[in-house]
Amino acid sequence: MDIIGICRFSLVGRGDWKAWREGEITDEAAAAQEQAARLFTPERMEARLATFEHLTLASLAAQTDPDFAFLVLASELMPEPWRGRLVALCRRHPQVVLRFSPPATAADAQKAAFAEMGLKLGEVLQFRLDDDDALHAGFIDGLRRGTEATWQAERAFAASFRGVMYCVRGGATAGIHHWPVDFFSAGAALRHPSKSVYEFGHFALKDRFKHVILEGHLALVTNNGLNDTSMTPLMMQRRGLVPMTPEAVEAAVARDFPFLDVTGRWLAGMLKSRAEVLAHIGLPALEHETPEAEGPGRWLTDFAEGPRRRGFFVSDESFALQHTRRGDETLYVSFDNLSGPRSPVALRDPWGYAFAEKRGWSNLGVLAHREHWFREPRLFDELTRLRDQGFFARFGRVILSGTSMGGFAACAFAPLVPGAVVIAFSPQSTLDPARAGFDRRYRQGARLDWSGPFADGAEGVRAAGRAYVVFDPRVPEDRRHADRLAGPGVTLLRARHSGHFTAQFLRQTGLLSGLVTDCAAGSLTEAGFYARYRQTRGFRRYLGGLVAQAEKSARPARQAMLARALQGAGRPQLANQLLRAMAAPQ
Repeated sequence: MDIIGICRFSLVGRGDWKAWREGEITDEAAAAQEQAARLFTPERMEARLATFEHLTLASLAAQTDPDFAFLVLASELMPEPWRGRLVALCRRHPQVVLRFSPPATAADAQKAAFAEMGLKLGEVLQFRLDDDDALHAGFIDGLRRGTEATWQAERAFAASFRGVMYCVRGGATAGIHHWPVDFFSAGAALRHPSKSVYEFGHFALKDRFKHVILEGHLALVTNNGLNDTSMTPLMMQRRGLVPMTPEAVEAAVARDFPFLDVTGRWLAGMLKSRAEVLAHIGLPALEHETPEAEGPGRWLTDFAEGPRRRGFFVSDESFALQHTRRGDETLYVSFDNLSGPRSPVALRDPWGYAFAEKRGWSNLGVLAHREHWFREPRLFDELTRLRDQGFFARFGRVILSGTSMGGFAACAFAPLVPGAVVIAFSPQSTLDPARAGFDRRYRQGARLDWSGPFADGAEGVRAAGRAYVVFDPRVPEDRRHADRLAGPGVTLLRARHSGHFTAQFLRQTGLLSGLVTDCAAGSLTEAGFYARYRQTRGFRRYLGGLVAQAEKSARPARQAMLARALQGAGRPQLANQLLRAMAAPQ
């Protein structure tokens, strides 16, 4: 018995969508273009690619019986970058066959693909699966064993597992529900000598054919508000949907969906906040958690539910690009620091996302999934492609920013946007041992391939219209990197006693937001920076740096003067720390 699944991935053409079913369509060609415009919006495609990868394809990869095929039917009208990303996703799975079709019904597109593949309808057991749903891990094995006798006896029959875990992420019906239904679209199967499974309503299969109903496992079905099908509370009550307890959800996941990763759980609505994500993977809640930090990433919720539903998400194994469009005046391009790849949250917000959101700026976040200092040729290609397509040119002002590893990238990628504003906090200029052998803090970074483009921030920053480099001159490596970055159009801002974490220090002291805003406007001067920076002298972190500096000096008189000043300022712990250092034998 050959088993093959069929999935419509944004297939343009007459189908079982509501408008087609109710006979509202008269001009097929115009309807196809209108449908394409509706299907291929950035917010919808990002959502579909995410569920397709983390739910649909993940469930196929987890099948205990890998002997099956899966035909993905997509439209020739699908534009880039969605087409390329869909191709890349499908290539990861040996069972998947991707076909792009002109406007057609799903049945006609399937039959054309079957003819090309040398398959005959009567010789396969076909099942359907949508691109935002998932099968249980034993689906193929259970379907094969459960229909084997019927396969021998019947030329036409239908089969279904009974039960759906119905996951709704928003609205009055939000939650995870058990639906004791059979012949739902997720996994409904048919053997027929001449007909496609899409030529029948999935609920009608039970009435039209001899059928087999299999028990004991669920399908996973999601509804996030972008689906064609909606469900009211009254409809759910009448159809027998029952809310599942957290214990029941976890039991179902353990039995049927052990392949779900954190992102899959988030997309299915099983994890609703960052705190829940951290608890799920066994980590404590983050200190100083704020409502702004809720969820694996606010950008995904903004795409689905917020007023700014324009943008895109490019996902790669080692990086991601997240763009939210909030107008054409300003684009804030931010790059991850090392905390990014060390984060347990795959769909986290880009660095500076909330900052750009508060100002109404568009953002492009470059997220790192590895500690690679953005030395990734595929990333070079993606960013270069955006430049060549005029993405950066559409904005009146572009700002590139980041800290440490991200600060390096802000400088190095400046040639992609000549005239941009660069704001780099504690950046490395490069980690190429031939040019920056003085920095031995990041051995993994130094081992990377530093040949090719975008390898030296000191060269890249020359393309900026104006650049601001914020660093602590008492961190030797950061000072030497700043020296390499110095030049025309580059303003060096010395944030003494902030350590390597200058952006964090400025945020904690309340200076970061105004500083970045003024840098973006090109109005910040060195004098203006230092006038503001004097405010930090009363912060413990600044004073701790001052004490650490004094401890290393061999000037007892100044040490004693500082200790008295700390006592007078109500900082006895720091004063005593310095006094103990003075009394310690040299």
